[in-house]
Amino acid sequence: MKETIGVLGYGRFGRALSGLLSEASLPHRVFDPRLDEVPPKLQAGSLEELASRSSILVLAMPVSGMRAALKELRPHLTPEQLVIDVGSVKVRPVHMLASVLGRDIPWVGTHPLFGPASLARGDVRRTVVCPNPLHPEAVRRTRELFEKLGCSVTEMSPEAHDVLMARTHVLTFFLAHGLVKAGVGKDLPFAPPSFHPVARLEEYARTEVPHLFAVVQAENPYAREARVGLLEALTQLHEGLDLASESARGTGAETAPPGLKDVRERIDTVDRELVALLARRAQLVKDAARVKSEHGLPFPDPERESSMLDARREWASRAGLNTRALDDVFRAVLRVTRDSALEPDEEAG
Repeated sequence: MKETIGVLGYGRFGRALSGLLSEASLPHRVFDPRLDEVPPKLQAGSLEELASRSSILVLAMPVSGMRAALKELRPHLTPEQLVIDVGSVKVRPVHMLASVLGRDIPWVGTHPLFGPASLARGDVRRTVVCPNPLHPEAVRRTRELFEKLGCSVTEMSPEAHDVLMARTHVLTFFLAHGLVKAGVGKDLPFAPPSFHPVARLEEYARTEVPHLFAVVQAENPYAREARVGLLEALTQLHEGLDLASESARGTGAETAPPGLKDVRERIDTVDRELVALLARRAQLVKDAARVKSEHGLPFPDPERESSMLDARREWASRAGLNTRALDDVFRAVLRVTRDSALEPDEEAG
């Protein structure tokens, strides 16, 4: 069966996707409220018309507008159709797809790692597709679609995707915009070759889809953790350089005994990993709270928490740890992650 594609949104990526679909001779239609921007031969007059003429619908829109679009689209969908999103974050979009479409309508979260600029440069086309146990056939159809567009496809969970993007995409944007704010590269009579990568990064922030900066920072649940880790590392480096300078000048500044500095740095690394794990646990607890709410189950569940603490005491005992102290630790972990789950979602406002 030859798929017919409906693209919901005709912004930068929607236009680029439309161009790729045309190159691949894949029939498609586009709906965007700004109909005057869509070529007449591609226009669908309404969301209902787009749904009725498409076997696959692509949500090429900001994450902030996705839930409303899905709810409006839902009455016009059948189980034979497929809905995919193409956002640069995956945890929140996948939650929206699951909560609105669930088991009834096939859906898949994706992230095409290309855009108009990279397509113009002829960069390798890569796409992340998130596995979906509810709709495995939908994943196969999605892979086939992107492979027809010349993409190399990688399957990755929404959480793993967002963690990876936080350590790459998010930090690239963060560094690039920091360079712009610091005025790096302005009014230089010349620059050594070592500065050229920095100049390209600064230029990237100014010219390459600057609106994405706020999106990837706000929507990726691991973005803040990545930024904090980077800032801590830079601060440690900065302070270490100050100490080294003082020592070199003979100021008599106190230095740590041999080996202690390395141990402290490794402790800091472990603590950062603990914070990252707490953030991941908080997200999972929030997911559990959402599922329980949908099924009318209690949250929090004191009986479940009690059995969890019993199990963790046993783990601690096997590891040779003080079970009484660890009990306090896990009670604190439960409290921190539960409080996070009880905070209202941004989109609910």
